[in-house]
Amino acid sequence: MVNIKFLARFRDITGERSVSIDYNGNIADLMNTLTEKYGNEFKDALFDKEGNLRDYMKIIVNGEDVESAGGLESNVSDDDEVVIFQTIAGG
Repeated sequence: MVNIKFLARFRDITGERSVSIDYNGNIADLMNTLTEKYGNEFKDALFDKEGNLRDYMKIIVNGEDVESAGGLESNVSDDDEVVIFQTIAGG
């Protein structure tokens, strides 16, 4: 099981703090699976119109930012922990 934690806005969108799913594949496919489960609000918060991960989004796998570890093609498997959140920008 992959353990997925939702922080901040994603906790509001999903209505859950975390979820565990049976999954083995890459981050991109995992995000598509979660989008199917949680709908367009989840998808729009995560991806821009071109389908790219939004600049202010962070996906952390086992404590490491996926952007520095292979991007959305990074693999996840049993017992991995995925944390999804939006960074906070000031102005």
